[in-house]
Amino acid sequence: MNLTFKKWIIITLALALIMPGITAGINFFMDPLWCFSISHKYNQKQDDFNERQQKTNYVTFHDFDYDALMIGTSTSTNINQHSFRGLNVYNYAINGLQPVEYLPYIQYARERNGRDFKYIFLGFDFMYTAVLDPPQFDPNKIFEDTNDPLYRIKTLISLGTLKYSRRNFMNYLYGRHIYYDRKNVKYSTRLSEKDLEFNISRLMKHFEKSNSSYSFNNYTYNKKYRSILKKIRDKNPKSRFIVFTTPVINQYMALIVKSNFMDSYEEWIRDIVTVYGECYNFMFPSPLSKDYRNNFHDPNHYYPFVADMMIDAMYNSNNPDASGVCIHITRANVDVKLAYIRRLFREAAARE
Repeated sequence: MNLTFKKWIIITLALALIMPGITAGINFFMDPLWCFSISHKYNQKQDDFNERQQKTNYVTFHDFDYDALMIGTSTSTNINQHSFRGLNVYNYAINGLQPVEYLPYIQYARERNGRDFKYIFLGFDFMYTAVLDPPQFDPNKIFEDTNDPLYRIKTLISLGTLKYSRRNFMNYLYGRHIYYDRKNVKYSTRLSEKDLEFNISRLMKHFEKSNSSYSFNNYTYNKKYRSILKKIRDKNPKSRFIVFTTPVINQYMALIVKSNFMDSYEEWIRDIVTVYGECYNFMFPSPLSKDYRNNFHDPNHYYPFVADMMIDAMYNSNNPDASGVCIHITRANVDVKLAYIRRLFREAAARE
C-alpha cells in the first residue's frame, strides 16, 4: 500500500469522524429537540417546529416532578407554567393536538411523574369539537422513538437536527415572533398593525371558506366528543380537572352566529360541564375579545399577558367572574349562563 493511499484513508477516516463530531457538538450546544439541560444565551429562542417530540423529550430527559399538568392545543401553549401561585405545573399543550390525543400524553406524563397529578388543566377550542380527520401522528410511536436507547445519539449526529440548531442561532441573532425559552415558556412578540390585519383577514377567510375539517364551511359537531371527555376523566380518577375554553376575537364569534353554530357551541359547553362539573369559559364576547389589536396576534391566538389573566381567573383568584374575561359555568348555573352568553354572541354579531 503506497504512502499516498494511506494518507487518503487516514484523511477519509478523519473526516468521517470529524464531521459527525462537529454536527453532534453543535446540536448538543443548541439542543433544538430539548434532549438535554444545556442553557445559554444562544439557545434561548427555540423554534417550536415539533412540539409533540420536543415536549415529550423534555418530559423524558429532564427531572420530571410536578403537581399539575396542562394540556391543550396551540391556544394553550403560551400559558406560562410558572405563573400558577404555589403550584408546580408542566405545560404539555401541543400545536394541533386533537381531544382524542390528550389521554396518551397525559398518561405518559403521569408515568414519568411517578404519581398522579393533583390537578390537570384541560384547554379546549371550539373548532376541535368538529368531526376531524384522524390525527397525523401516533403518540405511541413518539414515545417509542424517544425511549430508544440510541435516540439521543441519532439526533445529535442528524443533519435534520443541525438545520434547527442553525435556525435557533439565527433566532438569537435576528429575533423571532414566536419562540420558547429553555424553561418551556412560549413567547409571542407584538405584531405590527399591518401584519396583524393580514393574519386576521387570512385566517378568517380560511375559517369561513376552507373545505378542510378545521373550518366553519365544513363543520359538524362530533357526537363522540362527550365520550372522549369522559374517557380522559375516568382514566385519571385521582386528579382534579380544571377545564377551560380559550378566547377568540369578536369576529370569530360573529362567524359562529352567522354560520348557525350557536347550538353546537352550547352543546360543547354542556358536554364539558356535564362531564367535569364546571368550565372556566373564556370564549365569549368581552373587552378582551373586542380589543383584538392589543390582545391577539390572530383570530384565536392571544398574547402571553392574556394567558396570565386567564391563570389568575381560573386558579389564582377566588372570583373568576370578577376578572371580566371569564364566565365560570357550573351544572347549577349552565342554563342561565348560556342564555346570557347567547345574547352576548348575537349582540357582537350585530356589531360586526
